[in-house]
Amino acid sequence: MLAGLYREGDTIFHRLDPRPKLAWTLLVLAASMATQFNGLKSLPVFISVVLSLALAGIGVKIAFLLIFNASIFLLVTLLIWLGMYSGTGVILAKLGWLTITDVGLLVALGKFFLIMNPVIAFVVFFASTKPSHVIWALQKMGVPYKLAFSFVVALGLLPSIIKNAGDVIDVQKARGLALDRGNIFERIRRYAPILIPLISRMMGDVWDLSMVLASRGFGYAKKRTFVDTPSWSQLDTLFLFLSIVFYGGIAAWGLYL
Repeated sequence: MLAGLYREGDTIFHRLDPRPKLAWTLLVLAASMATQFNGLKSLPVFISVVLSLALAGIGVKIAFLLIFNASIFLLVTLLIWLGMYSGTGVILAKLGWLTITDVGLLVALGKFFLIMNPVIAFVVFFASTKPSHVIWALQKMGVPYKLAFSFVVALGLLPSIIKNAGDVIDVQKARGLALDRGNIFERIRRYAPILIPLISRMMGDVWDLSMVLASRGFGYAKKRTFVDTPSWSQLDTLFLFLSIVFYGGIAAWGLYL
């Protein structure tokens, strides 16, 4: 259950120490923030994180889910930001009520990459890093063990929560619950029969997990040890150096050029 997104493999990302990988995800976030108003400048970051999906050996299901959700999010983002900047810049096209300008298009793409780039980077990080190694890395950074463990447990429960939510929705639809009818407020109200059993399942999982941890004496040891710990190598140094140069250069490009 605590495996979460992690997928066993022997890719370049799996062989990296978790610390440079975590630094890489934060650099992706920083570069995306610096270029959020210009999609062309943020495009190299997006290309790099998409390539990282292949380098990390991410499964087809996860990759397809990310691409599908990204396409929907891109459409929503374009509609929102193109409308907000419809009066700024050079008009490129008019689609009914929507006026597309060059500034609006760049901002819309930049805002899209601002969200998607870090999301993909964190998926790559957690899919290629063992949960115990994530806890170890956070501890090395000064995070208390209990807090680091709780963080990893919460991430590990996400796939279970998503699966339970799908099961509950299917059951309630089979009983005649219509989630796609009425206005927005009526649709929100119809989700109550889904939230209650879902929360009940979640509380059951959390209770079982707490009993397992209590039976194993969680919290009593003054100093935690790990069966296997990552070791820093020349590959980690090279990866961190290239990440700083690449994403630092893009961040400088977005802020000052």
